[in-house]
Amino acid sequence: MPAALPVELTDVLTFLNLPVEMESNSVFKLHRPIVLETIRSVVLDNFYQSAFDPRVGEEDPLYIAFQSAYCFYMLHSTCEFLNLKTLGEGIVKTVGLDQSATELLTGAEIDAFKSKLELRALTVLTAYLNDAGKDRLGIISPRPPRVIRVGVI
Repeated sequence: MPAALPVELTDVLTFLNLPVEMESNSVFKLHRPIVLETIRSVVLDNFYQSAFDPRVGEEDPLYIAFQSAYCFYMLHSTCEFLNLKTLGEGIVKTVGLDQSATELLTGAEIDAFKSKLELRALTVLTAYLNDAGKDRLGIISPRPPRVIRVGVI
């Protein structure tokens, strides 16, 4: 039985619904240590060590959380470097009806996308977060709208 961390690249691609052909892209291999360090920095050490234990079952919440977080953080770390069906660089936002026109995500859209990925990763790791992880989750969590009362005099 494999450990929760690190996740095999084929499993990452399947989880993120990315093309299998991307397995040959070395950007994932290069970002693997960054992703592991990111996870290590936001979770309690005993849980991080447990994620490398091959005895943790695939149905275990720890296994599921760390596998999911790894995948979200992998895309978070690599998304601005991926070429997904484009002639240039970036992630395709729209493709023309006749396949002749494509529009890529802007820098701001990539930042928003990365923010959502980080929020998802931290959310699945909530039960295992250290203080730094909890602080980061608090910072990036969307705030509910506040009720503003206005009086007319």
